[in-house]
Amino acid sequence: MPPRRRSRRKTRRRANPAFNLVNAAELYMQTAVITNNLMGTNPFTALTGMEYGKQGMTGGSKVGSTAIMGYGYNPSNAATVTLPELVGFDKGNTNVPFGQGVDVIKANFNQNLMPMLVQTIGVRAGFAIGKKLMTKQRSFINNKVLKPIGLGRTVRV
Repeated sequence: MPPRRRSRRKTRRRANPAFNLVNAAELYMQTAVITNNLMGTNPFTALTGMEYGKQGMTGGSKVGSTAIMGYGYNPSNAATVTLPELVGFDKGNTNVPFGQGVDVIKANFNQNLMPMLVQTIGVRAGFAIGKKLMTKQRSFINNKVLKPIGLGRTVRV
């Protein structure tokens, strides 16, 4: 009996370990749609409870005083909720019960279900079409811009 012939194995294609900026942007947009419709805030504010707004006034409450703007913990209105409020870490009130904002999320879900679905589908379709239309431009950026400066293996567009 002749020896068994070695079968040729297909070479496995290695996964690209680079960080894809377009996929990251799509993920952020999808997260923004969900947090905006359910929690009434952007993803940063939903996770940290920190939001940009008025932090104080220069010169007290005199006429001509200027508002000091910046990031801080400012629980705003009843239609928004953040993760610190959900888990009971509300800095303004030490007796916050666990899961305080669940009712707000339920109300926002019931009110914003259809707009959220349309926005989610729109973001996905927009990125899918945009990726197809911009293939040559993305390839140019990856091969002629990122690769020569040494970011070809780290970052992709």
